[in-house]
Amino acid sequence: MITLADVTVRFGAIEALPSFSLQVEEGEFFTLLGPSGCGKTTALRSIAGFVSLSAGTVRIAGRDVSQLPSGKREVGMVFQNYALFPSMSVRENIAFGLQVQRRPKSEIDRRVDEIAAQVDLSSEQLAKGVAELSGGQQQRVAIARALVLRPKILLLDEPLSNLDAKLRQQLRLQLKELQGQFGITTVYVTHDQEEALSMSDRIAVLNRGRVEQVGRPEEIYDHAATEFVCTFIGEANKLSPRLVGTLVEHGGAELDPAKPSYIRFERVHLAEDAQPTAGVLIPGTVTARTYHGPHSRYRVRTEHDTLQIVLTEGTGLRPQVGQEVKVAIEPTSVLQYSGHPK
Repeated sequence: MITLADVTVRFGAIEALPSFSLQVEEGEFFTLLGPSGCGKTTALRSIAGFVSLSAGTVRIAGRDVSQLPSGKREVGMVFQNYALFPSMSVRENIAFGLQVQRRPKSEIDRRVDEIAAQVDLSSEQLAKGVAELSGGQQQRVAIARALVLRPKILLLDEPLSNLDAKLRQQLRLQLKELQGQFGITTVYVTHDQEEALSMSDRIAVLNRGRVEQVGRPEEIYDHAATEFVCTFIGEANKLSPRLVGTLVEHGGAELDPAKPSYIRFERVHLAEDAQPTAGVLIPGTVTARTYHGPHSRYRVRTEHDTLQIVLTEGTGLRPQVGQEVKVAIEPTSVLQYSGHPK
């Protein structure tokens, strides 16, 4: 559906995207994820036609649109600040694009009413000024304004970043449901890894204008292809060469102590005396516990490393600070990368 082939974007002497390539399939929810300044918004704006390419091509549905103006690409865009017109009512904001297209008033009214119902905006809210709405309602207006034009593609640039955490979680679900309902190809930009993992069909992790890995959320998290992806997505313990050597001695023959090695917090377990535990057992002492509601996080000091462990509340395991324990590490859960330990 969308193909970026060797796209290069320069802003003066700065190369924001160096020979960037990506493929987005029809109907999928595809997320560009990465830290600030990694090029994800530039890539999105390249699809929209808001930046000029220094090299490469952008294709939509097989058609080269690299030189087409944004208005002719059949793309809808929702910005981080929503970019709504404060002097217009909600209805007028949603209808604006249709009016530019000189659609008949009856058609405009019908389509605005239809899209408003689909994004949970009432007739009373349609009559209000946008400043009278909450942040979540304004976000729905921005989405409705994009979708009412029936674009082939919906582009969203961090649309939830200005909302509080609870509302953000609620709107994630609604946005994903809307995307599935319309079946529209969606490209979503965020720096929030939880947002990306919970909403996406596939994710591209970007670093300094380059794609580090593309895959399903489970692939990105469980099988991070590079050290950057491993440390950017989720949380992981970095293991010392000596601890990795201990794992090798106890059956982790595939591991190389010379390589940077990581294990996710939740992949480190506490061994229970009454039950057999898979993995290599390493003695340690609990040095800290922090409570997070559904789970608690523990710090355990071993001979070589201090490890962080996540335990789900209600399992019955609740070691005390100062208590001696044994942690279990399954060598196959260790992620390793080329290079040398930092």
